[in-house]
Amino acid sequence: MIVNKEEVLRVMVEHQAQEMTFRFYSVLATEGGQPTDLTSYESLVPAGQLIATYEHRPDIKVNPLEVIRSEWESIAYFKLDGEVICKRSAYGQPMISRQDDLFTQRPYKLMIEKELQAEKSGREIAVSDLTEKDAGNIMSDYARYWEEYKKDNNL
Repeated sequence: MIVNKEEVLRVMVEHQAQEMTFRFYSVLATEGGQPTDLTSYESLVPAGQLIATYEHRPDIKVNPLEVIRSEWESIAYFKLDGEVICKRSAYGQPMISRQDDLFTQRPYKLMIEKELQAEKSGREIAVSDLTEKDAGNIMSDYARYWEEYKKDNNL
């Protein structure tokens, strides 16, 4: 599946407890050289943080969310705890998922996300009639979410 930057940003926020790394294509790749050339070092987002640093320059700190938003086309791959979760085959190619389930938004969370986006923008959204299957998917996903929440919070 093709992955867009919003999906990567969501995964990054949802998996803050894990280390994330990503690497850029080299300047030569972006300027017409070999389209698979990468920079020498990875960018690192340590577990439990939303601040990125560079493997070779830990003193430099940047906001990875802003970097990903602005430099999306120049990023070659993303790793979560050392495992590649999505990757481009070359500069200019789409980002392809290696773990589709990680990027697939579950029905309940997707519904909440849309509601929050509409609330933030001040728009009113009209919810179309749900099929019985769609309503069932949202409710079963909510039940799974609630069980995970109770387990994580010792309730």
